[in-house]
Amino acid sequence: MLKILRRITGVILALGSLYLVAAFVLGLVPVNAAFTETSGGVPIDVCSNGVHTDFVLPVKTDEVDWSTTFRPRHFPTDVTGFDHIGIGWGDLDFYRSTPRWSDFDAGIALRALAGLGPAALHVQYRPGPGANEDCRRMVVSVPQYRALANYIGATLAATEAPAAPGYGATDLFYPALGRFSLFKSCNVWVGEGLKASGLPSGLWTPFSFQVLSHL
Repeated sequence: MLKILRRITGVILALGSLYLVAAFVLGLVPVNAAFTETSGGVPIDVCSNGVHTDFVLPVKTDEVDWSTTFRPRHFPTDVTGFDHIGIGWGDLDFYRSTPRWSDFDAGIALRALAGLGPAALHVQYRPGPGANEDCRRMVVSVPQYRALANYIGATLAATEAPAAPGYGATDLFYPALGRFSLFKSCNVWVGEGLKASGLPSGLWTPFSFQVLSHL
């Protein structure tokens, strides 16, 4: 029994090491490295709280009006005065159970990493990038911004009603496609959105610092 436990532990450690090596190596590989900002384009931000990344976008531009997708009437308070919207993707159960990192539950986290729970978009009307966040700003072309909006829209499962209340009065969770897992984290979702839009990212970005390092 002891030998079996040692072998299992060895396999787990080996797989964990392989995952970390792959993450760090693939995260270093640049995609769309030739990107240059567009004068007079659309300013967008990618913001991190140290673990998780979100897109922070203008609510309304000539190309996209997010208030027609994430309707202000769904929110508990009047959000029409906000000029930015934060959009992130992840496991719904982990999102809901972890409003603060002090609420972290290892069981729920393991279930999320195993890809067993439904996904959600966390949507928050907000004044812009926050003072306690690490944010990177880019000015992108209209076609690039439309591609990013199409990528986010294609992730939505439904917009008629939220999947769950948010943490406060200005945010909600909407049902989303896909499954959060060890291999597709919230940061991978952001990285894939950047790549799909012709914006700089890493080849595979499971960690937030890997997303920001290319911006």
